Amino acid sequence: MRKGIRFHAVFYGILALAVSAGCMRKSHKDPETLMMNLRTDPTTLNPVLAEDAYSGIVISHIYETLLERDNETLDMKGLLATNWTVSPDNLVYTFYLRQGVKFHDGRPFTAKDVIFTFQKTIDEKTPNPQKKVYYQDVLYAYAPNDFIVVFVMKRPYYKSLEFLGGMEIIPEHIFGPLDNFVLNEHNMKTPIGTGPYRLGSWKTREKVVLVRNETYWGRLPDIKKIEYKIIEEDSVALQALKKQDLDKYNLNSFQWVRQTNSEKFNKTFNKFKYLATSYNYIGYNTRKPPFDDRRVREAMTYLVNREKVRHTILNDLSEITTGNFWINSKQYNRQLQAREFNPEKAIALLRSAGYVENKEGFLEKDGKKFSFELMIPSGADFYRRFTPVFKEDLGRYGIEVNIRQIQFQALIEKVNKREFEAMMLGWSMDIDNDPYQLWHSSQVEKGHNFTGFTTPELDYLIELSRREFNVDIRNRYYHRIHEILYENQPYTFLFTGYSLVALQKRFKNVHVYKTGLDYREWSVITE
Repeated sequence: MRKGIRFHAVFYGILALAVSAGCMRKSHKDPETLMMNLRTDPTTLNPVLAEDAYSGIVISHIYETLLERDNETLDMKGLLATNWTVSPDNLVYTFYLRQGVKFHDGRPFTAKDVIFTFQKTIDEKTPNPQKKVYYQDVLYAYAPNDFIVVFVMKRPYYKSLEFLGGMEIIPEHIFGPLDNFVLNEHNMKTPIGTGPYRLGSWKTREKVVLVRNETYWGRLPDIKKIEYKIIEEDSVALQALKKQDLDKYNLNSFQWVRQTNSEKFNKTFNKFKYLATSYNYIGYNTRKPPFDDRRVREAMTYLVNREKVRHTILNDLSEITTGNFWINSKQYNRQLQAREFNPEKAIALLRSAGYVENKEGFLEKDGKKFSFELMIPSGADFYRRFTPVFKEDLGRYGIEVNIRQIQFQALIEKVNKREFEAMMLGWSMDIDNDPYQLWHSSQVEKGHNFTGFTTPELDYLIELSRREFNVDIRNRYYHRIHEILYENQPYTFLFTGYSLVALQKRFKNVHVYKTGLDYREWSVITE
């Protein structure tokens, strides 16, 4: 996957792999096709609108950014831009565009497309609050000619280069004439980008097929076709992998430990393990009872036996996390110890919040039983295995939990409308992560601050950190942000897991980087 910019605060070292041609199954239908899975269909193939990981995965092959991260150094390097300059006061960013690049329909890529993409991103009519937050400090943008773009900032923002360079560029000649930018076929069935792959076909709830762009301006990847099968259930996906109907699959911990260690499996697949730049959590709607009370949220965390879950359900293939930053980053506050499983502390907190035990053994307050609905995405093995344990543990202490499995896209719709009491999801993030998108008060109504939690200090620190270019000082602000979230528990932060990847052995030149695997480097054994 292209090392672009993630807008989901969507969901290491280098290990070289030598692969033997003798391990490849002779009957593979098309050895130059990479077959993978998605849990659900993309919601859109317009990068300006996309907010879910599944859309982002497909989009990353079709559209390109001005800059991307170097796999090894993690520094920014040129892609659609060959080079760039930043003024000494960090207020003017100038990008020099690559010449000779064409969109999939043969039309040339120019500065007009960059300006158009930016304007559509910040347009108040465009429903993408999760992206707007990264461009709100831009005063204006202009193009002196077809191959230079200049952005002028209202104020400095330490991630401006990353996000200005990280816009996935859409063609002005396609989207400009359209009356409705949000509802049109180019968002779904006919996306036009500059990337190494085009959309070949898309059959809803079945598969998305990408074909190599043979007129691509850069080095053509060896993989000629990428096929994503839509498989919601983990168990079904594993069976497809074993039948070699998938080439690559992210295993869950049980599959890694118990179901993929046979001699037959190891002859066909290699396995890779690296710490993911993501975490999962239980999120609480702090706008209404019972989770408008900090003591209740803190009690919930004391009632989650994370160490037991990590050992039993996750087979020790995860790390307990306490906050919103990547656990291996300097932003992460290591002074904060994970709350232990402690029912006594939890009950004491709930009693201080006014809960008492009724005749039936349930906790209640003002005559209302402590009962809530926990929504989880259907098909996800961890959530499905974790929630019965969570429900049983809370029931033991007088709290009723009603588990509701819901299809991922429907769950996101509910969460975006703030129609939930509690839910389980995960966030993918950058190694250097800005918490504005998730925790600033401006994101409470329409952005990704789903829980509605905010404080004046939190806002102040988030805004201050965005203007701070000294890493050590900025990390001190982030440590305090981490501490505020730790104290108030709008999430019960759960785990940062390991990416556990199985990959067919016909793919060679595979490296594991801090940001994962990069298919563009892979070679394919065809005989």
